[in-house]
Amino acid sequence: MNIIYYVANLLVLPPAMFFAYNFYKFRGMEINFRKLWISISIISLTFIVTSLQFVFPEIINTLDRNKDALLSGEVWRLISPLFIQPMGIWQCLFNGVFFVAFLPVAEHFYGRRVVLVYFGAGLAGQIVNFYWNAGRGGSSTALYGTMGSLFMYILLNRKNFPRGYILIPMAGFLGATVLCFFEDGHAPSLLVGGVLSLAIHRNSRVISNQKEHSNLTT
Repeated sequence: MNIIYYVANLLVLPPAMFFAYNFYKFRGMEINFRKLWISISIISLTFIVTSLQFVFPEIINTLDRNKDALLSGEVWRLISPLFIQPMGIWQCLFNGVFFVAFLPVAEHFYGRRVVLVYFGAGLAGQIVNFYWNAGRGGSSTALYGTMGSLFMYILLNRKNFPRGYILIPMAGFLGATVLCFFEDGHAPSLLVGGVLSLAIHRNSRVISNQKEHSNLTT
């Protein structure tokens, strides 16, 4: 695999994890987890379906990303691959970490409108992945959309963050753009997630209601 591909991935995931870790560490007490109904619902439903795939493996074939089945009329496959982890336990573990790291923070920032980011970016990613014939499914397609929404949040609220934080969204969006040329299935979702969160900000002013985060790393 081209070294540029690995560098592009390093521009995306480590900065996103750095931000999520520091936000939980210094501002996690601000999150009312009991009221994160979208996160709770998505995580619960995904957990149930993913658990069932280990008991009834045929679920994977019924819900996975299958272009021929989609073209034959099984339109649910535009969304259903987001609820299964065809690669098994390791995919479950990685996506489980992503769920905890990104989705609650995104809902904390954007409220229940985060459902538009999650499924909008997930749908866009599925369509591109069908075209690229990339993989069989996984929740990370949508989770990268929430990652993009966090990048956009930092970008739009950069005056409230330590100066160096502007490098996080710059690196993330640059890395995702490069990954598109490698037909990486996560990249379009991340970019669409950023655009959708920008639209949410413009329409509802959710971001302007947040507390300042200038002491995030102090």
